[in-house]
Order: sequence, then structure tokens, then C-alpha cells
Amino acid sequence: MAGNALPANGNGSALTQAARTAISDKAMVDAAIDLILERGTDGTTLQAIGEKAGYSRGLATYRFGSKAGLFDAVCKSISRRWLSYLNSGVGNQVGIDAMCVALDAFFQFISDFPRDARVLQILYCGAASPQSEYRQTSINIHQRQRDDVAKWVRAGIREGSIRGDANPDSVAAQYIAYISGMTYLWLINPESIDFRKANEDMKLHIRRSLQK
Repeated sequence: MAGNALPANGNGSALTQAARTAISDKAMVDAAIDLILERGTDGTTLQAIGEKAGYSRGLATYRFGSKAGLFDAVCKSISRRWLSYLNSGVGNQVGIDAMCVALDAFFQFISDFPRDARVLQILYCGAASPQSEYRQTSINIHQRQRDDVAKWVRAGIREGSIRGDANPDSVAAQYIAYISGMTYLWLINPESIDFRKANEDMKLHIRRSLQK
């Protein structure tokens, strides 16, 4: 094969530009995940990402604009994977059942993809800095998470499985705070905490505090 030949798809034809772009984007996101775990965000550069992914720094800069732009893409890529777990687990359930199943789905996600969970936590912590260029991505992701939980609570109130005086937004904020805090503790020192047992206790708390 000639050195400048295009890779082929399963049908033997050359990949489209869109397919090549998707492949290079994934390679750079994967490289960024590896480097963030090895060096942290400060030690991860576009040049290192491009080289590790097999591309140039120029392509990484062209595609994502800046290191912060690439970190933004990493956050979104990992969050999409998590959402696939969430949607598969929760399905059409609402109220307390949805909240409890989502805890199981999240534990399964971080068990299956601990590297992704660790990188997401690193980026979330970095997003708290006033100088963070990808802060808005973290805000948007957490807001969507709270919105989902608040929606489940409202649906539970309507169907009568959750007490009517429950405040959906307050419950959602506490629920997401639990997940964020427990994830941080588990990733920092996994031997110090039984995440599965904590989730079971949290489910019991949810039922006792919200059931009519």
C-alpha cells in the first residue's frame, strides 16, 4: 500500500473526510485522557497530545482551538458515555425508582471506566478555578444532571409516590452533591470507602425521606 493511501472502511473504499475527522478526534481525546492521568492538566500540552495520538500539534490546535477546548471535548465525550449508562438503566422510570437505579448505573460506570471517572473529576476540580476556560462545560453538565433529577422528583409527586411538599430543585442539588462528593472520596482513596454500601444506604435514605 502506498504511504499516502487513505485507510479503507469495511467495504474496501476510502474513508470519508467526516470519518477521518472522527477517528483523529477520538485519538486526540484518548491521548488527552492518558496524559491528564499521567501529568495532570498543567502538564498536558497540545503538542504532547498530538504526538501521542499520532498527529501534529497544529491539527490539535486547529481542531479544538486550545488546550481548554480539548479538555472541553474530553468532558463531553466522557459525559456522553455516562449518559448511555444512565439512559439504559433508568429507561422510563421516574421518582424514587429512577433515583435509585441511577445510583446503580453510576457505580457501574465508574467501576467499568475508572480512568474516565478520574479524569472527569480532575477536570471538574479544575473548572472551579476562576481562570478555567472550560468552566461553562462543567456548569452545563451539572445543571443537566440536576434537571434530570428534579424532573424525576416532579414526576414522582404527580404520580403520588413522592410526598407533595418535596422541593425538586433542593432534592436534585443534594442528590448530585452526594454523587460528586462520594466519587471524589472514592477516587482519592478507594480503600477508605465502600461505595456500593454507601449507595445502598443512600437509597434507603431517599425512600425514607421522600416517600409519602
